[in-house]
Amino acid sequence: MEIREGLPDDLGRLIDFMELVDHEFVPPLSLRPGGIYDRVSGTLAKVDSNFLIGESNGRVVGAVGYRKNWNGIEEVMGEAYISFIAVHPGYRGQNIARLLDRALAKKLWSDWMTHVNVTTWSTNPGAYRMYQQLGYVVSKTLEDHRGPGVDTIYFRKSFK
Repeated sequence: MEIREGLPDDLGRLIDFMELVDHEFVPPLSLRPGGIYDRVSGTLAKVDSNFLIGESNGRVVGAVGYRKNWNGIEEVMGEAYISFIAVHPGYRGQNIARLLDRALAKKLWSDWMTHVNVTTWSTNPGAYRMYQQLGYVVSKTLEDHRGPGVDTIYFRKSFK
């Protein structure tokens, strides 16, 4: 597998990939303001944001979107936020998320970022476990934020 930075020409491929995993997000990405198209086009190949794309034999098998100098709530110099991370269902269990996370940490560290933040929800135990295994710690929990019994959980990792 190869991991590379996203290019403007990747727009369609990333939209297709997000549509594949859309139903796994709460709420689905397609139902959030701007939908999938705005999420990809607003992040892809920008000065302070982009995607790292994992490819195998020309197929997107994983991707992570990020924004620098943002912590998920507000602008914070030296911090970054993961706006999207997913692995193709047919490629899970192959450490692709770990490889994407390592590549992202290397990229962000080289861009002078010292922390990275990400959110998930309490009804997604797989993501919760994954972030803990990757060295993230819970920094905040917003109870019932995504609906009754669905908490938003903020994770944070330091590169120091």
